[in-house]
Amino acid sequence: MEWMAVAAACALVVFGAWLVLKRKRSQAYESAGDLFLYRKRSALFSPAERSFLGVLDLAISKKEFRVFGKVRISDVLTPSSASDRSAFKAALNKINSKHFDFVLCKPGELNVLCAIELNDASHQRKDRQERDGFVMAACRGAGLPLIQFDAQHAYTPGEVNAKIAEAISGVVSMSSQSPLSEPLPDEAPAGETAPRCPRCYSKMIKRVAKGGDNVGKEFWGCSNFPKCREIVTI
Repeated sequence: MEWMAVAAACALVVFGAWLVLKRKRSQAYESAGDLFLYRKRSALFSPAERSFLGVLDLAISKKEFRVFGKVRISDVLTPSSASDRSAFKAALNKINSKHFDFVLCKPGELNVLCAIELNDASHQRKDRQERDGFVMAACRGAGLPLIQFDAQHAYTPGEVNAKIAEAISGVVSMSSQSPLSEPLPDEAPAGETAPRCPRCYSKMIKRVAKGGDNVGKEFWGCSNFPKCREIVTI
């Protein structure tokens, strides 16, 4: 019987130690303000993002479209239904910590029309390029146009307007009063529709190979060349 008494005493000691530790942790959480110091950021957008937001406001009709900034990708995309819960969670984790710079929506129900990324010099880094490639593939798979603009000192609202119109023209039917509603010139031959670039969603242009094994053959080349070198065979 002595061993049972010793075991009981040990259990009480362990339980008491657990209670003390739990109380200390609770006190630590209650005083978290003393442990984790924060400061308010001066602005929601960087200077480059704020400048581009002003251009977006000029390029689109506020009656027809609404712009949101710093939107989590997981608020726009969600993993496809899957019976494998672990695969679903893994796919969600890949987008949880990422965000779009801007999202363009229809007023009212706020249906998402496209996402917009403003690329500065940091996007030349390998890790950023890998991140950008993943996000582009995710958007392409979900059927969400992703428009990329290079950060620069000045923008032309008309050019921004045209690029957005080109990307969303197949997503939404726009009224004739919208500044984004003017039909875009089709650079494909009459009766033939130019496809969208599977990489950057720009319009593709029919070209003829001038060398190599396919010399003389036609193919679709991205209109964003040389920034995008994607091609589609005919």
